[in-house]
Amino acid sequence: MRALYILAAIVLILFLIGQIRVGCRARFNAEGFFLWARLGRLQIKILPMKPREEKPKKPQKPKDKKPKKPKEEKPPTPLPEKLGGALEYAQALLPVGLEAAKGLWRDFRIDTLELELTAGSSDPADAAMLYGQANAALGALWLPLTKAFHVKDGTARVRLDFDSPGMTVYGLASFSLKLGNIVWIGLRAGVKALFGALAAKKRLKLKRQQRKAA
Repeated sequence: MRALYILAAIVLILFLIGQIRVGCRARFNAEGFFLWARLGRLQIKILPMKPREEKPKKPQKPKDKKPKKPKEEKPPTPLPEKLGGALEYAQALLPVGLEAAKGLWRDFRIDTLELELTAGSSDPADAAMLYGQANAALGALWLPLTKAFHVKDGTARVRLDFDSPGMTVYGLASFSLKLGNIVWIGLRAGVKALFGALAAKKRLKLKRQQRKAA
């Protein structure tokens, strides 16, 4: 019974780890573009990167150059054989890649999506015109985004600011996939790709033998 409890605890821990969502969080505003990598609630800043301190380079010692041995040149592989080999591997691996991409796409989710346009002008008439243009642009952008992706929490708004010099844009997007699904799809695709590549290699070897025998 104790072994069953330990096994159940391991399965439960692996299941809970698999539910952790990993992905990215991006923000764009007047200050620039910012990007974070996500692992659950942990976030690691990727962009903008902090400038690295340049260390003084050590003087390199002159190396004694040894004469290189001439390499034996192998006869070049005929172009039709190269193309046939590439096509054979593509036919074996492309369906695996497409299947993996479909699996990841089904799990892909936008957790947060915020778009904000600010129409600014000191002239009320210009501000009203910019406000109408911003509404039309945001409506044209928002509908395709929410149709193409599964958006959990999304907001879109247009603000009017008479103190702002012109149109400003603010965007925030956070998307993720389940860690368990990534691992499972990756393992499954890796095994299929390995067997597909081995089968393609075997077929190519057989074709070469047939050409030599002919």
